[in-house]
Amino acid sequence: MGGKMKGKCFLCNKTFSKAGMTKHLKACIKESGETKLFHIMIEGLHDPEYWLHIEISADAILGDLDQFLRDIWLECCGHLSKFTINRESYSEEDMNFQLNRVLKPGMEFYHIYDFGSSTELRLRVVSEREGKIGEEGVRILARNELPLITCGCGKNAKWVCTECIYEGEGWLCDECAKEHECGEEMLLPVVNSPRVGVCGYNGGKYGN
Repeated sequence: MGGKMKGKCFLCNKTFSKAGMTKHLKACIKESGETKLFHIMIEGLHDPEYWLHIEISADAILGDLDQFLRDIWLECCGHLSKFTINRESYSEEDMNFQLNRVLKPGMEFYHIYDFGSSTELRLRVVSEREGKIGEEGVRILARNELPLITCGCGKNAKWVCTECIYEGEGWLCDECAKEHECGEEMLLPVVNSPRVGVCGYNGGKYGN
């Protein structure tokens, strides 16, 4: 996999490197308001080419953040999930805690979805501020561009084989997918998520 580590700022539509996006957002976020917000950076623990910056109300609960992560990156078959914060585990029955009770700026914490074919995320609270946010209580500030992944023939991959991916192979263009020996029933679309090619995941509600 060839990872372009660039992404788009959803506030100004400009493109920045992963390393430069945090600095850019500090200058780009200008709205004022009275709601306490957390700026959280999220990345794949083992696939850091997939990353997000979001703002979320500090009054939101862990379950709200879990649902957002499922919607954008994870949900395929209703698997269980949990957060790990300060070495404490918060599974689904423990996700009613408000974020401002368990998080603070500079804190790093973790999320895992599916305890079989797991997708693990690293999250960091970049900052907090007083601002405003829509009814959903969370907004995307920035997101990585879809990494450039090529088929063995050199064309851009559109599909991935759920068997061959575990050998680091199986990235296929449309033409090669038709001839792949594992069969078309083993293929999933290439999507912008660290869960690409895992279980039955075929993309989130926010697209790529």
